[in-house]
Amino acid sequence: MRPMNNPRQITTLRAAAVITSTIIGVGILSFPRYMTEAGNSSAPLVALCGVLFSFISYWLLASLCQRFPQETLFVFSRRLIGRPLAAIFTVVIMLLFIVLTGLTVRQFGDVATTVLYKKTPIEATIFLMLLISLLSSRRNVVKFSYIHFFYLPLITGSILVTILLSLKNVDMLNLQPVLMPPSFQFWKGARDATYLFQSSFVIVLLIPFMEKPGHAVRAGAWAIFLSGAIYVLIVIASVGIFGAEETKLLIYPTLEMARSAAFGEGFLERLDAIFIIIWVISVYTTIYTTYYISAYLLHKLLRFRDQRMASTILLPVVFILAMLPSNVFESYRWALHLGNAGMMLMFGYPLLLWTVYLLRRHRKKVTS
Repeated sequence: MRPMNNPRQITTLRAAAVITSTIIGVGILSFPRYMTEAGNSSAPLVALCGVLFSFISYWLLASLCQRFPQETLFVFSRRLIGRPLAAIFTVVIMLLFIVLTGLTVRQFGDVATTVLYKKTPIEATIFLMLLISLLSSRRNVVKFSYIHFFYLPLITGSILVTILLSLKNVDMLNLQPVLMPPSFQFWKGARDATYLFQSSFVIVLLIPFMEKPGHAVRAGAWAIFLSGAIYVLIVIASVGIFGAEETKLLIYPTLEMARSAAFGEGFLERLDAIFIIIWVISVYTTIYTTYYISAYLLHKLLRFRDQRMASTILLPVVFILAMLPSNVFESYRWALHLGNAGMMLMFGYPLLLWTVYLLRRHRKKVTS
């Protein structure tokens, strides 16, 4: 996996680009609906709380990995908690990302066949996206980061332009009251928002290749707050344009928001067409990352020479998983359940490793 000469080729900016383009993905279309169901007109505040929770979880993981800059999480965890227990957690994480890849590509297929390719079988759309991800996953980590870095300006720039053009249609009355008493539903929505940020886990693969591993937390902070700002702005624009009650009824509020955007007098009136193209690219970068993590873990567990064989083996498995949900609502329901499990794992596992690390360091200080 690691290049022989000068392995540390990933800059802090490029690491931030990988995390950002991974976070901005398939969920961007329906995100305002979930936030509005949780907080009504205070939906932007729900999304903001989710961003803050996500950064706390990321900090736990990245700050731990910074203590072992030469190794990935799956290597140094063996020394902290033992090889058998570390192997179990690695398998669970791998299964989580395999299922996450399947559900993400299924959600992509549902939208693509509904909005773009209405006469194309969903199986063909899903298989094509997985095939592209398979071929891309045969590259090493450094080339993997270059692909994300290349697409990031196109993704973030286009989305931000669409949001800014949509903001002129916002009715501020739809965003009032901004503050509402936080309820159980409010905090549940904030928790659900963190699901979109779980793929920031990719930092564990990047740190051994970063020029400055000590900047991993900084890279994640840039990425989470940039992507988080985009998500919060999308919620503000959607709720401000349609109102809380109508946003709850829209399957893809962000797409409807893009349709309301226009530039000039008839110069650009259908920005939703451009937006959906950018959305396809953003979904690709997300699926590429989750597929890459899955292939990397499978290659390490089965001790293949490289991850090419692992990425090939994964394709039929992920395709079958993607076809299991019977409809779009079931796939989103499964994704929420998977998000619950993923949040407990992504928060609990680093916390366990941190506890063991601190106990061992304290024991060394006492004995020395």
